[in-house]
Amino acid sequence: MHRWLFKGNFSAMSSLILKRPWSFKKAEYKLINHLSQKLSFPKSIVSFLVSRGLVTVEQIESHLNVSLSSLSDPFLMKGMEIGAGRLTQAVINRENVGIFGDYDADGVTSSALMCLFLKELGLDPVTYIPHREKEGYGLNTQGIDYLISRGCSLIVTVDCGVTNLEEAAYAADKGVDLIITDHHQPLENHPNCLCLLNPRQRDCPFPFKDLAGVGVAFNLIRAVRSVLYRAGYWNGSAPPNLRRYLDLVAIGTISDMMPLFGDNRIMTKVGLKVIEEENRPGIKALKDSSKLTVPITTTDIGFRLGPRINAAGRMDHAKKAFRLLVSTGQAEAEELASDLSDLNQLRQNQERLILRQALQAIDDMGERASYVVSNQEWRLGIIGIVASKLVEQVNRPVILLSIDGDEATGSGRCPEGLDLFSMLTGCSNHLVRYGGHKVAAGLKLSADRLDSFREAFEEECRKQMDGWIQTSYLSIDCQVQVPELASPDYPMFLEMLEPFGPGYHSPLFSMENFQVRNGRIVGNSHLKLTVSARETSTGRRYGVDLIGWGHGDKLSYFWDDMEIAFTPSINNWQGRKNLQLVLKDIRPRKRDK
Repeated sequence: MHRWLFKGNFSAMSSLILKRPWSFKKAEYKLINHLSQKLSFPKSIVSFLVSRGLVTVEQIESHLNVSLSSLSDPFLMKGMEIGAGRLTQAVINRENVGIFGDYDADGVTSSALMCLFLKELGLDPVTYIPHREKEGYGLNTQGIDYLISRGCSLIVTVDCGVTNLEEAAYAADKGVDLIITDHHQPLENHPNCLCLLNPRQRDCPFPFKDLAGVGVAFNLIRAVRSVLYRAGYWNGSAPPNLRRYLDLVAIGTISDMMPLFGDNRIMTKVGLKVIEEENRPGIKALKDSSKLTVPITTTDIGFRLGPRINAAGRMDHAKKAFRLLVSTGQAEAEELASDLSDLNQLRQNQERLILRQALQAIDDMGERASYVVSNQEWRLGIIGIVASKLVEQVNRPVILLSIDGDEATGSGRCPEGLDLFSMLTGCSNHLVRYGGHKVAAGLKLSADRLDSFREAFEEECRKQMDGWIQTSYLSIDCQVQVPELASPDYPMFLEMLEPFGPGYHSPLFSMENFQVRNGRIVGNSHLKLTVSARETSTGRRYGVDLIGWGHGDKLSYFWDDMEIAFTPSINNWQGRKNLQLVLKDIRPRKRDK
């Protein structure tokens, strides 16, 4: 929309850590100055916001002042009137409702959200989550039969179902109503169901398209509460407070790597506060076993809580994580949280082994546009994580497959800017099943089609990469100096920008013309410097700490001759919040600037 505001300013000079040239985003300085004066914000904060497409005072204030009232209207989602109406009918008539979820953190939080909400309305829903390795991803007939056997007249899928055409037809033949809530990319043909709730489906007017599965489910319960309220269901008493469910929404959204912008930002920011309030026994136990303290960040979710929830489905059965999230007893929750921590440790050990094996296989294949690697001993629940790590290293689409008999099942990942789902669509004649997003997907094929699929996928990748501007530049938001960072108010402004995550990455700034007042090695070979401005005419000196994780070997650098790239962060220590710069890269300073 406002692309004219920025132009890439590239420097071919390689850096000392990442070995990459840097790219500086250039903004319209008049705009930056104008917004900085109007808002009384530091210019670096404004530059960051402008680079994210927020170019007016109104847009910035709306973005920073998060309000649940700003969420998109759930009834704008195609099919919502039908879906919310049918689920409302089930509540009023006290029907048995089945919930069919997925086994990852998004699916498990979605299942827990729907289950707990329906229980709050007086129902006793039946939840079915398939076994990752025995049943695979998505709606299946085994689960449908189980839910029907438990008397369910309505089945609601969460985080799955949009590509399950045969299974949806099977449910229809069995005479059970099916509401599909999903966020994965729809196929050309839609499943035969009562209604499909997916903001990505064609002609859906819902304005925010990047919801996680748990975000779609949350919109459904918002709509159901609204319908029940209008019908006088609570007879003047207070309806359920849906804010209490946003802890689950935040965990599912962050764990599924959804962009933290728009509706996702609102729900996640509030959800992190709900997590800190410790109202849910399962999440409290999970925090305790992860040794987390407030404030809770997206990093805590992405690297501590989310992986533990995912570990259940990867290493055992996701129902263990589901039981944790819906648990009402602290003793049971603590036992389940401990089990998940043990499973997560086992997952980490196996992940390291698969990563080494996959890297060796990729090295043996030589230079390619894509890498499709298979192994009979790889565990299905882990290869998706490894594929993500491989993409970071090879910057190419990667698919890892586990072979079991005559079937090959696996996960794919690809760099941003490419569309993995469309690549798989281009060679779908080789596949039994596939589904997912632009950057992540799951698939299944016959093992005897593996070689032909590998070459067909390679061809599809090459078609896209012909027009893909591949860059290894480190993208810097702007240059900033110590006095601005050392302001006592700067941590407050930085907190206003949070939470950061996919699609809304934390700021990356650069700095030069500084002095190192103090330098030392801390912990396990970590670099810690106190950087200050050079002497000024006033004689004042400003200082701020910089930490370089694992970079203790760089203590002896001639820092006066360096330019650094860093991410500003807030270090909470004994109740005090201090700004801390996290080192990302270093390069020699250009003297002619």
